[in-house]
Amino acid sequence: MFLIIHIIGWLWLTVMVALGLSRKAVKSANRYLILSRLGYLLLIVTGVYLATKTFTGNWWLTLIKAVLGIGTIGLIEVAFARKQESHLTGHLLALLSLGILVTVVCGALLHWNLTGNWI
Repeated sequence: MFLIIHIIGWLWLTVMVALGLSRKAVKSANRYLILSRLGYLLLIVTGVYLATKTFTGNWWLTLIKAVLGIGTIGLIEVAFARKQESHLTGHLLALLSLGILVTVVCGALLHWNLTGNWI
């Protein structure tokens, strides 16, 4: 149950970030920033619960996933701050996309390592 909520939280966050950073107006982007912060809350709560369950099975991959998740949230905050200052660059967007992709892959590997299933 928590895993499904965590995955839905990542999907929510990805959609809110994509919509927020693609807006022309800063005021419109701020709405998506607030909605993405609700996603952070959901991800942190479910992530801590899942980490307590997976830490004994594969502690190093759990630790890497946690660091990547926190780092990705940090990159999202930096991207929204740059958007508000009109200094959002393609390099930052590429780094953010890579951060999200690596975090998702690490989470999928962790799940596969512990259960033997992709789903």
